[in-house]
Amino acid sequence: MNEKTTFGAYLLKKRQDLGLTQKELAQRLYVAESTISKWERGLSYPDISMVSPICSALGISEHEFFTACDDDQSQTQARQARAWRRTTRGLWWLLAAGYAVALLACFICNLAIFHTLSWFWIVLFSIALAFSLTNLPLMLSQNRVPICLGTASGSLLLLLLACWAYAGGWWVLGGAAITLTCLALPWSWWALWRFYGKHLPELFGAAFSLWLFPLLAVIRAFTGGSWLFSVAYPVAAFGVVFLWAFFAVVRWLPAGPWLKAGLCALLVTFVSPLCNCFLATLLPGQVVNVPTSLGDYFDWGVILTRESADGFSWINVLVFAVMLGVSVLLLAAGIRKEVCRRKK
Repeated sequence: MNEKTTFGAYLLKKRQDLGLTQKELAQRLYVAESTISKWERGLSYPDISMVSPICSALGISEHEFFTACDDDQSQTQARQARAWRRTTRGLWWLLAAGYAVALLACFICNLAIFHTLSWFWIVLFSIALAFSLTNLPLMLSQNRVPICLGTASGSLLLLLLACWAYAGGWWVLGGAAITLTCLALPWSWWALWRFYGKHLPELFGAAFSLWLFPLLAVIRAFTGGSWLFSVAYPVAAFGVVFLWAFFAVVRWLPAGPWLKAGLCALLVTFVSPLCNCFLATLLPGQVVNVPTSLGDYFDWGVILTRESADGFSWINVLVFAVMLGVSVLLLAAGIRKEVCRRKK
């Protein structure tokens, strides 16, 4: 603990010398502000993969980093850092070589067979998209997320245009609209993290919940049909409700892991039956071999006779019964542990 405290004091001094707040340093390193606080208070060490970004952000060498505190772990961390750099460097070159070989082969084949460059551009921008998600992050020490996200977004749009140039058609307008709508989600997540930085799991979930509905509206605008309000929005709302139910159990419920596991298992148990019944109600006569009542899943006699229950397989009833049993056992164990914990 003394070594961690010594290192924390060194980190605090270097940060203050640069006139940085904990939030500003956290933003440079893409970590939570509380993480910086734990480092400076000697509650934890940075992960080995964070060594290079920390040195870059503070303007120090890796030697200074590892000699910041005179402890027995410094040499081990130094070796781990060197091994990490070798691994990431080897991975970078392996991926880069693979991309280069693929590009060269496609370039030669496209010219040799068609005597022009046509589908090669699709390959080029596909590899550019992959490069922005694999190699580029390893090349950057600052602003990694916005740069990589921007490069990936640009590559994706260029890939869409390359496909349109090769295949033609007016579908590109719908494709562009859907692509831009999809890109709005990761960019909104980055903006929340970059400019607010608090309550991120809740905000990420809220952003996803709100984003899902305009995405469906954009898809409907280019595909037509009357399914948006009659089917798509109700099903999306159904999914969002279950998403937040899981989130509430995992993040907000003041209980132990066993009780949370039991409640999550219970939610998983009822997701499929309720969804099937919901779809049968929304699309009467169009969804076959699906029960219209949740009670059909409790007809456990069909498990012994192996007969279909109202048109759907007895295996569905068996899976439901097994999952319900597992959920009950986990809940019982969780309730017992909670009672014991609160008696102490």
